[in-house]
Amino acid sequence: MSKVFITGGTGYVGSRLISEVIKEGKEAVVLTRSAEKARELEAKGVEAIVGDLLSDGVWQNVIRQAEYIIHLAAPPTWGKKVTKKVATTYKKGHYEMTVRLLNHANPAVIKKIVYVAGTSFLGDTGSDVPRDNNYSDEPKGWGPYIADSVHVLDRYLEQGLPITTAFPAQIYGPDSWMPQLFIEPLYLNKPVYSLKGYEPYFSPIHVADTARACLYLTEHGKTGERYILCDDQPMTSKAFKHLIEKELNVTGKVREIPRWLCQMILGPVLTEYATAHTYFTNQKLKKIGFQFRYPTAVEGVPGVVREWISNQT
Repeated sequence: MSKVFITGGTGYVGSRLISEVIKEGKEAVVLTRSAEKARELEAKGVEAIVGDLLSDGVWQNVIRQAEYIIHLAAPPTWGKKVTKKVATTYKKGHYEMTVRLLNHANPAVIKKIVYVAGTSFLGDTGSDVPRDNNYSDEPKGWGPYIADSVHVLDRYLEQGLPITTAFPAQIYGPDSWMPQLFIEPLYLNKPVYSLKGYEPYFSPIHVADTARACLYLTEHGKTGERYILCDDQPMTSKAFKHLIEKELNVTGKVREIPRWLCQMILGPVLTEYATAHTYFTNQKLKKIGFQFRYPTAVEGVPGVVREWISNQT
């Protein structure tokens, strides 16, 4: 049975990824900082290693035996105001995680490393035509703070590590940003906040399809290649909100806030991210045979809304 070593396995995408690994008849080995989460995973029959990529530990010996690695882990920032100081600390930690992970992968054993980055590295696409993985602009939002990590992958490719890079766009699901920004306020008849003067296109992808695509790339992704993870239909936040309203059978209120206020609340990094177009195509991923469970948000959003409501009750 193939073992898949997963960093960030208890997070937003990682928890779904574990389920997909098991469905495929493979064995998940999960690195987690939390002893409590390790016990929860082991109770489900999942091998868990307690440790941190930024510190020496048992994980270093385990990873040397890994045939497949999916790297999702990143320094925690969710829920924080992202100032330049926070982002700079994130950048340092993200890079150190990357090089420490890759330094311990064994070229004689490893078959594929799927390194998960983000489309903010590719910059603002504009809204005229969907872009593929070859598009390159000045990184926006989180992009400048993961750029060093992405660029260093070339060095390890030259050393013989079989790295495939995945660039997920906006991952939606019943956790994280979607309930906070849209589902909960609409459900409670509170306003949805919008950045005044901006209506950028974004490329959504269901969290389950993100997990499935990462696992698919372990066997079907080509070494040295980059793949955009997004569904078939880019859209605006307004269109995305309408899908949620339809499922909840409500008409939501919108409160526009100026950019300066958004910067005060969220910080400059997330504000810049919110103003950039991420208008991408998934054709390269589909050409290697990946099939979406939720081809567009039209198919995916209703189930997410129902799952979120179920979780509340």
